[in-house]
Formats: sequence, C-alpha cells, structure tokens
Amino acid sequence: MLGTVHVASEDAFESIDAMAAAAGFVGLPSDGGIVILNAVGEIMAASAGAQDILGLSLAQLRGRTSQDPRWAVVDELGQLVEGAHAPAAIALRTRTAVRGRILGVHRPRSDPAGYYAWVHVDAVPLVHASGPAPWAVVIAVRPVRGEQRQALELRASERLFRMIAEHSSDMVAWQLLPDTTFLWVSPAARTVLGVDPDFIIGTACIGLVHPDDRAGLAKSWCAAADVPPKPTVRMQHADGSYRWVEITAHVLPHLNRKPQQMITAYRDVSDRVIAERARDAAVRSFELAMSSSTIGVAWPRRNGTLGRVNPALSRILGRSVDELLGHSLREFAADDDWGLDDPLVIVQTESLGYHESERRFVRPDGTEVWCQYTVIGLRDESDAITNCLLQLQDITAQKTATAQLEQLAVTDPLTGLPNRTVLGDRLTRALDEARNTGTSVGVLFIDLDRFKDVNDTLGHDAGDGLLCEVGIRLTTVVRHTDTVVRLGGDEFVVVREQLSSATELDDLADRINDIFAAPFVINGNPLRVYASIGRVAAGGTFTADQLLSEADEAMYRAKRSGRPR
Repeated sequence: MLGTVHVASEDAFESIDAMAAAAGFVGLPSDGGIVILNAVGEIMAASAGAQDILGLSLAQLRGRTSQDPRWAVVDELGQLVEGAHAPAAIALRTRTAVRGRILGVHRPRSDPAGYYAWVHVDAVPLVHASGPAPWAVVIAVRPVRGEQRQALELRASERLFRMIAEHSSDMVAWQLLPDTTFLWVSPAARTVLGVDPDFIIGTACIGLVHPDDRAGLAKSWCAAADVPPKPTVRMQHADGSYRWVEITAHVLPHLNRKPQQMITAYRDVSDRVIAERARDAAVRSFELAMSSSTIGVAWPRRNGTLGRVNPALSRILGRSVDELLGHSLREFAADDDWGLDDPLVIVQTESLGYHESERRFVRPDGTEVWCQYTVIGLRDESDAITNCLLQLQDITAQKTATAQLEQLAVTDPLTGLPNRTVLGDRLTRALDEARNTGTSVGVLFIDLDRFKDVNDTLGHDAGDGLLCEVGIRLTTVVRHTDTVVRLGGDEFVVVREQLSSATELDDLADRINDIFAAPFVINGNPLRVYASIGRVAAGGTFTADQLLSEADEAMYRAKRSGRPR
C-alpha cells in the first residue's frame, strides 16, 4: 500500500534512529525530531529534538495518544484538530503515510495563551511483512521557518485578537490618530453605546464624547501617546443619555515616531462612577459634619489608642490633635477606676454594640470637664464588631446647672446655710442613730430679738446683711459635724448629734450667746442684736417634727422670760 513500510521483524529496530531510517526519515534537520507510537497510538519514544519542539519531556509524552484531550493542536486555518484526524491516527487507520501536514501545537509549559509552535508533520506506519496492521508509526516533526511561519503566526494572532474582541463585554476598537476615527468596532458597541458597530465606523470618537470632557480626553491622549492613561469620560448612548466610559488605549507600533493608530477598549463604568460619586459625596458630608460638629468624635485602633479625631474633641479636652493621637481617652480621664469599666473594652469584648455613660476628663490646666461618653460598635457583614466610634459631648454646663439647682433645693439663698429641707433630713437621720445607739440629739432654736426694728429703720438690705453675718458667726462656734440651718425670717436652728451630756448643749448655747456680745457692723452702722434660744435634748423616741416643735416652744419661753436663753 502506498506509503507503507513493510518490515520482516520488530526485533531489527533497537533505536529511534533505526526506526526513523526504516520510515525513510534520513537527513532530518538538526532542529527536527522523531516520535514513535505503538500499534494502539501510544507514544513509546521521542527524540530530544521532538521533546523540545513539543515542549514536553519524554516522561510526559510516554503513553499519550492522539485522542488525549490535553493536546491543543490546530490546522493552518486555526481549526482544532481532533484526535481521530491527527496524522498518527490516520496513518494507523489507513496504513498510509501522511505527509506535509502543517499543524500548530500549543506548548503548555512555555507558550502564552493563544500562541502555537508551527511544525511540519509526516507520519509513516510500519507494517509486518506477514500482517496487515501497522505495529508502529514513525512521526517526523520540524519547525516551520521564514515567511511561512510569520504568516501563520500573524493569522493566529489576528484570530486570537478577533475572538477576544468580539466576545469581550468591552467595546474594542481600532482607531486612527490623531482624529480618533473608528476603523473597526467590536459587537459590544451595542451594549456599551447602544449602536451597531457599522453605525460609528468612519466617525470620530471625540464626537461621541460629552463636550465638557473632550478637551481633557484629547489632552490625555496627546500628552502620553505611547502609553496613554485610562481616562473616564461621558459618551453619548443611542438613547440620548450619557454613560460614564473608561477608555484603555494601546498605540500600535509606528514609523517616524509619529503615532498613527491605536487599539482601544471602552468599558461602561457608569454604575461604578455613580457609586464612587455617591461615596465621595457621603465622605464630604461626613467630613463637613465631623469638622463642624460640636460633639467630639474619634476612631480608636484595636488597642484603644486614638487613630483619628475631629476638632471638637480637641476643643473639649483642651489638647491639640497631635496630643490626642496615639493616646487612649482613659489617659485624660479624671477617674482612676476605669479598668474593666472602660466603655470601649465593654463594647469590644461583649459585642453590646452601644454603651453610654457620664465621665470626667481633665484638661491640661487642671480643670475638669464632664462628658456624655458614647461608644458605638461598627459591625461588618458578618455582624461582628470590627471597630468603634467614640463620641464625647461636653455636658459640664448642664452638670453645673443641675448641681446649682440641687444646691438651691437644700440651701438658703440668702445666707448659703442649709435650709428647712436639710434640717428635716438631718434630724430624722440623727434620731434614727440615737435610737440605735441610745444617745441623744440636741436642738437649739434661735430667734433674733427686735430684728423687725432693723428692717424698719435701716431697710431690708441691712436686715439681709445682718442675717448673713449671724450665719457666719454661728458656723464659727459649732463643730464640723453640727448642722446650722436658717429656717426663714430671723430664725436659725443648730443640731448636735450624739450628745454626751445635757451640759454639752448648755455650753454650745453659751458660745452662741457670746457671738452676739460684739456689735454687728452693717453698711458702716454698728448694730447690737441679741437672740432668744430654745434648747431641747431628746432621744430616739421623738420624731423630727416633735423635736423641732419642742425647741420652738422652748425659744418662745426664753423670749417671754426676757432671758438670753
């Protein structure tokens, strides 16, 4: 049969060269190679040249057949060559030599995607003289050289480019420079711009660009013609709207250093640009809110130190931004007992997500500032707290106002002494203590004599001044555990707890009488004022009202008798 080599015995062939010679492959070029297949089409041996051409070692080649799906072989037109139509398979099946085939083989270890090594392939079957079926096939391969190889590679490159361009979701185009005329446009033009490719071929790209973006696009391409940037511009869609499009350009090799053509890819990034603009607007709004907010805001790192702060926090704590960064808020706190009570630690470790408390902080000048301290846990997609937001609101004024109101509620506004509310509370507690300890409570009820005359002759301002001076003198003769109260008008009460004896209360009354011995100087006028003092000592069987009523009656008895006490 034509092209078939008949041999007497397989034993006559001990080497690849011998089998190649039997098949008629004598004088192969140095860059050629031989591959030997057995009767079922499996590779048994391959020369070093064949291994180099195919890009596989003998270990990788041995046992493979033409039907192996790992082969990537194409013909001159770029069509995939199936295993049954490979030269070796045809030679085995037809017992006929296959000569002059040109195939492209993709070498997986060394060739980039879409690249093929082009080779001439001849396949000759070896047949027993006594049998009809081939027992081996000898394949000779040698590289395609010269212009033929260049032509094959160019066509393959064109096919690859066209395949990628026509199946890309980006609109791929071939354009002239510098006027940007479209010479070829991929089908994705329908998706990106809503137009048929033929509709824009022959027109200038710049005409589809929004007027406000044209100058910037032309400038970007001219400024770096060889490696242009990736401008994002608005291009007109067939529906009349403008889409944000990112353009990637590659200038083709050119003569005389003057760019003439380029390959471009147009990608619709409208969603991305809109999202980025919304994000940027949100960031700007947030930054504006941060910078103008009266509430201090900070982002801590995982270790609790501040990574970012706003101006309000700096003002509240009286420290510069640099003095705050890298430090934790607890370093500026007036409390020294944060420990496990640190709100940031609580939110981070217990995943509560929110914690609010009132804390005192100390400014560099030593003044304290009360703050509403809020920690907000920031969660990721899995609902885990990955960061926190800290807020400090200065509530010092509110705290001061509240304290003043609380003080006014228990203080006589004229003298600054405790008022009737405090008296009732102190007496009740003192009597409870007396009940428990078996001691007594002493009460002195003091009323200024002829105080009305002072008001009538010198005026109410003088009377108020006198009351204040009496309050001051009273506080100088009592113990720090005693309570001095102004009931109202010209009446004062002194409470002494845990009396040791009745004489102790008498001694206190004597000292109080002594403060009236010296005249009071009010607005330059010396005034001699005396007081009537009623005294009562009682145990825990009395109530506060009963004890105060007894002291009041004792004072009136003293006033009627004309005695100083």
